[in-house]
Amino acid sequence: MTGRRGRHRGVGLVELLVALAISAALLTAVAVATDASFRAYAINEEQSNLMQRGRLGLNRLATYIRTCKEHQPINATPITNFANGTLVTDTGISMFNEAGEQIDVEFDAVNHRIVMSKDGTAHVLARGVVAFQVKMEPMKSPAAIRAGGDFDLLRRATILLTLQTAGNLADMNEVEDGQLVTLSSSVMPRRNAW
Repeated sequence: MTGRRGRHRGVGLVELLVALAISAALLTAVAVATDASFRAYAINEEQSNLMQRGRLGLNRLATYIRTCKEHQPINATPITNFANGTLVTDTGISMFNEAGEQIDVEFDAVNHRIVMSKDGTAHVLARGVVAFQVKMEPMKSPAAIRAGGDFDLLRRATILLTLQTAGNLADMNEVEDGQLVTLSSSVMPRRNAW
């Protein structure tokens, strides 16, 4: 019997290499897609956390402005301009609540936070703050109108708050200087609305 070749069983070397290349390409594609999904989830989690922290701080500040009385800016020059009837922008606001306690809310730029002081006791209202400003529109009380006095009431306050991830949350893999979220709110003291 001359030269009749028998049929080979199994996979040849070329077919095996092609199959391995296809499998490797598919596994790489799945790994890249999974990694992109995890990164998108982390970014979404950071933004959600920032939004929640910002909304909580903004809500608390808006509640204080809405329910307190005798509002004014924190710094000296805006206080003078506020009393003269000028729309002012400051890095904080001072007010008194119903019990007569002074509440000061101001931006601590060095430590990137908003600090609320209530009769001298300081509490952190928000962390990771990049920018904070309160725009205040003054108005005259009926007594000031009758007496010809200065502007002494707050008609409206517009709050602008920008937060950024600070990389200091233990329960998250938060990236330092990562996501930015800016929130704004406009609030009017209830007693000055009528």
